[in-house]
Amino acid sequence: MSGSGGRSDKGPGRGPGGRPSRGAASGGKRTGPAGKGCPSVRQPKGPPVVGKRPSRPGFLAVAALLWFAAAIVAFFGLHTGWKLIPVICFTGVGILYLRGAAGSYLRRPGPASTTKE
Repeated sequence: MSGSGGRSDKGPGRGPGGRPSRGAASGGKRTGPAGKGCPSVRQPKGPPVVGKRPSRPGFLAVAALLWFAAAIVAFFGLHTGWKLIPVICFTGVGILYLRGAAGSYLRRPGPASTTKE
């Protein structure tokens, strides 16, 4: 029966629901001032890094060509009954990589303006 009178058999140091508590003595509350430590650890110097750099368009285009080649190999190499689904899937993945290459190419920063005002 599941009625254990509120006791848990999961061992000491467990919080509600059987999850381990963060601190058995302090009740999970942290002590000490916030932001303590070396400033270089907290915040890196320079502009903040927001996201990952986009992939190179040439790499994405080569990946698209490889997927198109896999679709051609599947079209000519597979049995007639199993030809349609892999060809459609390989071509679709190639189109997605090609779309990513086009987007990465269009989003890349252009050359700096050399005209003096």
